[in-house]
Amino acid sequence: MGRLDGKVAIVTGAAQGTGAAIARLFVGEGARVALADVRDAQGEALARELGANADFIHLDVTRAEDWQAGVARTSERFGGVDVLVNNAAILLLAPLTQISREDFLRIVEVNQLGPFLGIQAVFETMKRRGGGSIVNIASTDGIKGMNGVSAYASSKWGVRGLTKSAAMELGRHAIRVNAICPEAGNPNMSAPFMPGNPDLSEVPHRMMQAILKSPPHVGPESRVLDVARMALFLASDESLSCTAADFVVDAGLTAGQFQKLAPSA
Repeated sequence: MGRLDGKVAIVTGAAQGTGAAIARLFVGEGARVALADVRDAQGEALARELGANADFIHLDVTRAEDWQAGVARTSERFGGVDVLVNNAAILLLAPLTQISREDFLRIVEVNQLGPFLGIQAVFETMKRRGGGSIVNIASTDGIKGMNGVSAYASSKWGVRGLTKSAAMELGRHAIRVNAICPEAGNPNMSAPFMPGNPDLSEVPHRMMQAILKSPPHVGPESRVLDVARMALFLASDESLSCTAADFVVDAGLTAGQFQKLAPSA
């Protein structure tokens, strides 16, 4: 028996990276999944690969009309929506003083407004179905600061605030809202901001590599799968007592600083 048997999910940004990993895992655990993205060719190919329990929908998360159409299509095909994973996001790495107003607002529009519109769009169908689970993919950049990510971090801090406020409002309808804060997802999100636009697919989980002496099991694939597994837990009925919370998946990155001169095992 699958952990998501009988559930219907929408996963945004599902054509690649973390979203694709979440979609694969959800289908494997018995869910019927709408793969939402603006990358039509990749999304359609993945939906075909996953079979009858997957459907691709073109969805620009910044457009309320796209959300309405996507929820309507998913409800028509699969009967409603029980789970929403707000995963779609874009990154900007730049000095604070060089970020234009337009670039800042574009980050906020996709990363913060997108989840807000998604929550609005699925509310009625979740309420009719007796509840649901909304999982917002935030970031460790939403719980700490770092140079070069002022726009991105602002949007992810906002996602955490949205998560807690939405959980308070929707809880009486048995709709849970949680946030996952990964250390990183698809490493190639950073590639366009680096010299030569390198392929970063094989970049390992930096914290796991530092903590473990021999970590072949914590490469890029397992890093994304860790996030997907947390999303699976939060989407399932195993987490019925979890709402308004941040679930950090970062191998200890935000735990603090290891003091080399202090006593240690």
